[in-house]
Amino acid sequence: MKRELLLNFCKAVRNSTLKRLVLVPNGFENWKISTGALGFAEITKHIIDCDNWLLYKINNPDIKSIETESAIIKNCSRQKYEELITNLENVLLKKIEFINNLSDEQLSENIYDDRFKSEVSIAWIILRGNIDHEIHHRGQIATYLRVLKDKNIIM
Repeated sequence: MKRELLLNFCKAVRNSTLKRLVLVPNGFENWKISTGALGFAEITKHIIDCDNWLLYKINNPDIKSIETESAIIKNCSRQKYEELITNLENVLLKKIEFINNLSDEQLSENIYDDRFKSEVSIAWIILRGNIDHEIHHRGQIATYLRVLKDKNIIM
């Protein structure tokens, strides 16, 4: 896989996620579509946690996958939400630098990932285990925003 393509895809997905997160209306940072779902702030924190986990996993292949419980936030203020968005931007820069410093051999190296129940390449963990996972949450954010729009909460 071409590194430049991987990095550009990573940036494009994150920019699309950020574009949606800034549309969350003031006072709706903690809004959830249903009980047990993650709110906007929690989704943001979870994506940050997943990026940090990815960097740790590649250097420590024996660790298990991350759970969403680490992202639970009670009563996130707008200021804290905006800080989360800034952290999401910053962790992308850290992830880009990390991936850019991996050799082609490292990207091709197989390590065990409990989510896939097998050994997979580091490139696969980045693409499928991290970037695709963010795409899932970006869709969740878009759905939440659509519900708020349908309720005339946002225009």
